Amino acid sequence: MAGASTSTIRSAYVPETTAGAIPATPGFTTMHRPAMLTSAPLITSGRSLIAKGQRHGHSVNGIEVSGTLETPLIYGAYDDWLATLLQASWVADVLKNGAEERTLAVEQTILAGAGGTPTMLRFRGVEATGGTLSLEARSEASLNLTLLGRGSDDATTTAIVGATYADPTNVDPITSGEDVGNITFAGFDPLDCIQSMEIAFTFEKREVQPRIGSNDLCGVTRGDFLPTISASLYVEDGFLALYNAARTGGEPTFAVTVPLGSVSGEKYTLVFPACRFGSSSIDMSGNSVMQAVEILPEWDSASGATLTITRAVT
Repeated sequence: MAGASTSTIRSAYVPETTAGAIPATPGFTTMHRPAMLTSAPLITSGRSLIAKGQRHGHSVNGIEVSGTLETPLIYGAYDDWLATLLQASWVADVLKNGAEERTLAVEQTILAGAGGTPTMLRFRGVEATGGTLSLEARSEASLNLTLLGRGSDDATTTAIVGATYADPTNVDPITSGEDVGNITFAGFDPLDCIQSMEIAFTFEKREVQPRIGSNDLCGVTRGDFLPTISASLYVEDGFLALYNAARTGGEPTFAVTVPLGSVSGEKYTLVFPACRFGSSSIDMSGNSVMQAVEILPEWDSASGATLTITRAVT
């Protein structure tokens, strides 16, 4: 029998009502790209004088669930993952960073060889704990997430009774060309010549909480949300204002708006309402003179958040 092909994998997820518990009759959503999760046993190898100091005895201290999700951004396909990342619920098509426990159960179905028996690997209490959204000229918008899970189950060939599977509605990747609207730094000239931009969804102190008596985690800490925005711009007539503003740290704060999508009703708008400059530098090493800008979003009292994402924008 030939080995299994990655093109035959089914990767699916379902939101959990109780963190770490797969719903009794789950309605899974399949994924365009797999959540690359692993469950790695944390091993203790005994050493013994009986064995002349060599390895003698073996035990498992726990099982660590971690991984990544790397995918082009597709409208609607990863909204539940963004909710786990920002620890909040979508309310009236608006998502703000918060401190809720939002978790998913993930099931990978792998054939045991070409045409073999479907075998399921299941992971519980999965959430995105960091990641990036990258825009680069003439490339697709790219979403990369770091994942942690609370627990995992033994591999099985037994399906969950009553489980259903639905494919995502949208398939077209959002590109970094005409699918990106007018990115703005409030109070500054229009940004017509951005070569690339990366939003880093960075959390500090967001880490696992292991416990005795179980291989599952007690939970994952909420952490501190400290995003950064890095942009590379061609030097044009507006570079002076950005450069000098960065030297002062950016007073007062300004809003950064990033519109994504070109189909009415299938667009996102990301707003960081209160930002300051971290730095700005000029790069003259290539054929084009470039300006690198780092922006540090901070908490905004009016919105009660650092980041607001609106979907279904017309």
